[in-house]
Amino acid sequence: MRYRSIPAVAVMLLVTAWVGASALGAEDRLLTRTVEVGGDERTYHVGLPEGFDPDATYWPLVFAHGGGGRPQTNFHSVSLRRQVAEQSLPAIVVLPEFVTADKQVSRFPALGEDAFLKAVLEQVRGEYRLQPKILLTGYSMGGQFSHRFALLNPELVQACAAFAAGTWTTPDGRLLIEQFGAVADPDVFLRDRENVAKVPARLSDLFDERVAGVAGRRAAAGVERVPFLVMCGTLDTRHEIAVEFAKSLLEAGVDVETEWPETAHGGRRPENEGEFAKYAERAVRFFRAHTEERQ
Repeated sequence: MRYRSIPAVAVMLLVTAWVGASALGAEDRLLTRTVEVGGDERTYHVGLPEGFDPDATYWPLVFAHGGGGRPQTNFHSVSLRRQVAEQSLPAIVVLPEFVTADKQVSRFPALGEDAFLKAVLEQVRGEYRLQPKILLTGYSMGGQFSHRFALLNPELVQACAAFAAGTWTTPDGRLLIEQFGAVADPDVFLRDRENVAKVPARLSDLFDERVAGVAGRRAAAGVERVPFLVMCGTLDTRHEIAVEFAKSLLEAGVDVETEWPETAHGGRRPENEGEFAKYAERAVRFFRAHTEERQ
């Protein structure tokens, strides 16, 4: 198919942050910025490439983080920034701090976090020379945000790499739920509380009227012009729906590539870190392939 005396926990967090930052070297210039959205001050971070040239034009590469951790030190974020440097992708990495207390607004960007990302991009564009479209990627909850943002805003996205999402919305409006399968009419299904017992307990919060109203939104016109990379571990309980989502993209005429590393959803250890590293390496390689014509 083209297819992560001081209490021990605090010490561990400090060490994790230090390792994540130091692994990239002194040239990883991560800057913190804020932007006002709906009366709230929101935070995001910008990673400038080694040898940054203020007169050059770069691709804005947006990483959507998962439901835990911080976007600056998240393993996938650190790996992504390292790969951008190693593969010489001419990109500025943008790391928005998406809402995690209410996961729905980050799983489903139409509930408000799309406005946050657009505000971030507008502000970043006022500071740096950027290509007109973004490169977009995310893992877990970030994978949910990424693919839905791309489907609903294809005119803003050059390419999308979405990984290990717990739910997917297909271009034709079906909802794919981990360890359950496809829901043809998400609006009806998610308004019926009797269906809660059918899905994993940690996804019971999907049964929310806000989610019901947006979970089945069909892709916007022009989505076939956005190439996708879909990845999920073969040991991940989300693997089956990732495969199904990739198939749905093909059926919609979207150019889709896939790769299935030998990973569970979490549980990264020294012996399997190489498999987890494949997500970032493959994403940057994918982005290079889909940006070279415009460089």
